[in-house]
Amino acid sequence: MKFHKNVPKENREYLKELLANYEKETAMSCSERQELYEWVAKGRSPYENGDYVCGGNGDPLDFITALRDVKEQLEWFQSLNEEEQRELLPRSEPQKDGLLKDDIDNIEELPFR
Repeated sequence: MKFHKNVPKENREYLKELLANYEKETAMSCSERQELYEWVAKGRSPYENGDYVCGGNGDPLDFITALRDVKEQLEWFQSLNEEEQRELLPRSEPQKDGLLKDDIDNIEELPFR
């Protein structure tokens, strides 16, 4: 495995061991393995995920499980018709101050204005 140059040499052996153990205990497709290698080559553990996806118990998922979970959610969303998708998306775009346009329209006059 070729690590990115910014990954310290002392971390590389440890990451190789983590990866070897992870591969022994986790079945995966070739494309999943390729994504995993790219993830670890950047100095990250296979037991973590970059989207901070957590399981039902609140614990973070490992890389492959999180990858599959996100893919499954995306496929589910894409299976919905346009109207169903629209209902799940935010109704307004955030303004530059972080408030939604709907929020701004509904704010009562504040006493300190």
